[in-house]
Amino acid sequence: MMDRLLRNNNIVKIIAAVLAIMLWLTVHAGDEEGGGSTSIADYEASLDDKAVTVLYDERDVSLVNEPKVSIHLKGPIYEVITALNKGSEIKLVADARGLDEGTHQVDVLVSSGLPTTVTYDPIKVKIQLEANVNREFAVKLNTTGKPQEGLGTGEPIIQPATVVASGSKSNMDRVKSVVADISLADADEEIRTSVPLIPVDADGKPVLGIHLSPERAEVMIPIIKPSKSVPLRLQFKGEVKQGYAVEAIEGVGNVTIFGAGKTLDAIDSFPAPPIEMTDLDKTTKFTLKLANVEGVTTVEPDVVEVTVRVVEAAEKTFEDVPVKVTGLTGEESYKVVEPQEQTVDIVVSGAPGTLDKLTVDDIYAFIDLSKQPAGQHEMRVQVNTPNFIKLGTVDPPTLTLDVHK
Repeated sequence: MMDRLLRNNNIVKIIAAVLAIMLWLTVHAGDEEGGGSTSIADYEASLDDKAVTVLYDERDVSLVNEPKVSIHLKGPIYEVITALNKGSEIKLVADARGLDEGTHQVDVLVSSGLPTTVTYDPIKVKIQLEANVNREFAVKLNTTGKPQEGLGTGEPIIQPATVVASGSKSNMDRVKSVVADISLADADEEIRTSVPLIPVDADGKPVLGIHLSPERAEVMIPIIKPSKSVPLRLQFKGEVKQGYAVEAIEGVGNVTIFGAGKTLDAIDSFPAPPIEMTDLDKTTKFTLKLANVEGVTTVEPDVVEVTVRVVEAAEKTFEDVPVKVTGLTGEESYKVVEPQEQTVDIVVSGAPGTLDKLTVDDIYAFIDLSKQPAGQHEMRVQVNTPNFIKLGTVDPPTLTLDVHK
């Protein structure tokens, strides 16, 4: 029980005050006999190094140093000792409002915290005021941290863009910039916030005693996703019904992809899910849901509509199409044995409008002699045709070549 009482600061202070009174009474017990006039109501003590709050015209002058004084207290011993124990609650003020630049002696008053039965000796304090100077600074944005991976920042907007700083010349000479600190850590959307403005020196440390007008700024920082516009790459599965052909693909355009800049640089098209063409015999609209690929965080739009226009097919014959021979090294050669002409006739089918524009230059016929040993070989003629042009017949379908190593 006693331990708990002694841990209570207020109890300890009361005990200390009582002991002090008893000690005082013991020391002065003979004063009245000896003709002294001191009584329990005339106790004196001093409180040193008390800070003084100086009131002054902050827009016109600045206080050079924060003054401190000693205050000499008089009054009943218990009240004085209580005041000493609660010294931090005693507030001193000096009113220097209306005073100009220079050094002044100003009266110090107790504004609060002193018991009414305790008095104090008059106090004056020397204060030094220095005329303010005004300077305009552009607000500098200091950012820390980074947005979420794959995101970047746009051009920030700061309102106001400039601020007026005022203070003593000595303090103002230390100010190198006015900054607004803001964190970008893990940001994933536009940042809009109000931040305090801070005058700082060359080392980035705050300079005290500077008044800013205004004291805060509104900041907007766009959070952007690196993006790139690329064509949609369509993929097809199966073939339209026999006797039909694809005349056109409508609704194909570019999509915008978002992701890390280096990843986007390597992407030149975006794949769409395969369109099922098997046994298609009429014009059909497809709705395709686009899925993100590795390195792409978002694609816009993520749903596209593609119309496959299907019509009845027609045929067209190309005669004497030259056959290219590929796959030979510089030391190898060949000779066509049968037939003697190195050409074929090719029949293709497709949409009539597409066939009208098709020329022999659009068809590539070839034989691949890669890895063929020396000697005679009957080789199949391979043919590449444009999209949606179906190969029919190749006459002759093969050529016999004599390969020389």
